[in-house]
Amino acid sequence: AAPASASVLAYLEQTFGSWYARGGMRALADALHARCLARRVEFTFGAEATAVLAKDGRAAGVELADGTTVAADAVVAGVSPERLARLLPPETAVAGSAPAVAGGEESGPQAPLGRFSVLLALRGARPVDAPHRTVVHPADPDAEYAELFPTRPGRRRAAPAPGPGVATAPTVTVLRPADPELVPDGDHEAVTLTAAARPHTAVDWADAELAERSADRLVAAAEAAVPNLRDRLLWREIRTPYDTARDTGVATGSVPVPALAGAGGRYLAPANPGQLPGLYRVGGWSHPGGGLAHAGMSGAMVAGLIVDGADWRGSQ
Repeated sequence: AAPASASVLAYLEQTFGSWYARGGMRALADALHARCLARRVEFTFGAEATAVLAKDGRAAGVELADGTTVAADAVVAGVSPERLARLLPPETAVAGSAPAVAGGEESGPQAPLGRFSVLLALRGARPVDAPHRTVVHPADPDAEYAELFPTRPGRRRAAPAPGPGVATAPTVTVLRPADPELVPDGDHEAVTLTAAARPHTAVDWADAELAERSADRLVAAAEAAVPNLRDRLLWREIRTPYDTARDTGVATGSVPVPALAGAGGRYLAPANPGQLPGLYRVGGWSHPGGGLAHAGMSGAMVAGLIVDGADWRGSQ
């Protein structure tokens, strides 16, 4: 079901490398915020939008949880399709108005997977020859698939059993950046571990014991890439799909998947123009799909649609 280009990505990154923002992913958010302020963008944090307002058949602003309204010539929504459908005026919420979610239904056990992360503080400096990123694969990837997708046919398992929040033997991405901004001094190292996780609606990620057990699995697997990891550990912080759900409003804590061609369009994300004129979708839940680069591209496309109109077809 994946396009051939997907199989080339790992080779390209391993052979030619990839870009890294000094300071980590947070540095990108800070840079974007600073750029927006320079362009006279006004931010209102901690204000939940509870409805998209419409006037004369067009999006006309949003209503906030405290009852105040904000008028606008255009509304750009970076929320999931399911959540956006709940924000729309009743007259637009007709049957079928909520687009399908790329990769599966948004709610329930078929929701796209989330990410489980463990942030580690280690004593001892990072070896100068340590790889920036290592992917530790389990001995039996089909067992991991069966645990993560218990309701889907396994590749070689006819009746997979439900698994834990993360697989018993998970595929773990180990990040060891040589970035002095992530550590207090040269005698410490910051390591991030991530793995695919079942959505919050499939398991209760608010369960602290489940989170700790899952973190132990990631740390044990990561020792293949970071020898003596547990002996060097100072402290760790765990981030689960429950944290994602709490911070983003996506009930499942799922992370949008890439939008892939083929399969009759079943894996494509919803288009950027919304159900109402003047309403636009951005972010991983919209075209061209999940991933930081794609999310940024969605914003560029919506900007073009707003500035140049519906006939915009890309940069000139």
